[in-house]
Amino acid sequence: MLSEINESIQYNDLRGLIAPLVSIDQYKSKLGKDENVAVVAFKIKDKDPAADLSQYLESGYDLLDVDISPGPDSDGIYTVFVEVERNAKMFDTIDSMLNDIKQVDTDLEGWAFMAYETDGVLAWNKENFEKNVITSSYDYVLKHNPEAKAISERIQFLNKY
Repeated sequence: MLSEINESIQYNDLRGLIAPLVSIDQYKSKLGKDENVAVVAFKIKDKDPAADLSQYLESGYDLLDVDISPGPDSDGIYTVFVEVERNAKMFDTIDSMLNDIKQVDTDLEGWAFMAYETDGVLAWNKENFEKNVITSSYDYVLKHNPEAKAISERIQFLNKY
C-alpha cells in the first residue's frame, strides 16, 4: 500500500479522469504466458493523466509491468495496462491498488470489474473476484488448454482404480 503519494502526482490530481470499471484478464500479457500473468486494465481520460497513473502504480507495488496504450480509443480514452503475477495474492494486490487510486481520484466510490468469460459488470469484492478470476496457473491451463484438461481427467480416472 502506498503510504504517501508520489512526488509527480498530488492528492486528487486525477479527479474525475479514471473510470471506476477495471478489466481483468481481457488482454494478453506481453511479458509472459497468460497462465502466469494477469493483465489488469484501467481506462483514463487523456494521455498525460494515463502517464501519471502509470508512474504512480509503478512506484508502489511489486508489479511485472505497467504500460499505456499507444493511442486513445475512438472516445479519446487511454488504457493503462498493469501486469500482475497470477497467484493467491492477486486479489490483495489489485485491491490495494484500487484503494490507493482513490487518493488521486476521490470521486471514485465503488469499483466494478469485468473479467474474461464473465457476463457483464460485477461489483468489486473478494467473493465476486474468487468466483470469476482464476488465480492459479494450474487451473488456468486446465480451463484454457483442452489437452491439459483431457490429461488431468485421465489421471483422475486412473487414480480411482
